[in-house]
Amino acid sequence: MSNTPPEKVRVPAARAEKQFPAPHTSPDPRVPPRKSPLRRFTAVLAAALALFGLGTLAAVLILYLGSQAVAPWLIAASLYALPLAFLLMAGLVIDGIRRRRRG
Repeated sequence: MSNTPPEKVRVPAARAEKQFPAPHTSPDPRVPPRKSPLRRFTAVLAAALALFGLGTLAAVLILYLGSQAVAPWLIAASLYALPLAFLLMAGLVIDGIRRRRRG
């Protein structure tokens, strides 16, 4: 054994974590996590609209490049679905920022 006092003994980082684990701070069990069903519905709706809008836009481009007639509803769907999905996602981002600042 060495004659070094215990306060000057160097312990490798891996062993130090095993000997002195970090204190675990668990969340308060009385406070439920904030999961709003409206927020989840809005996120799913925005994602579905974005995918639908991209699909209709791709269909319009493929039909147009193939010199085929494009249905007006297909053009309208691609023109309205993507901006609406963008606005919903922007609203979710703003709501997330507002929730984090409020605490």
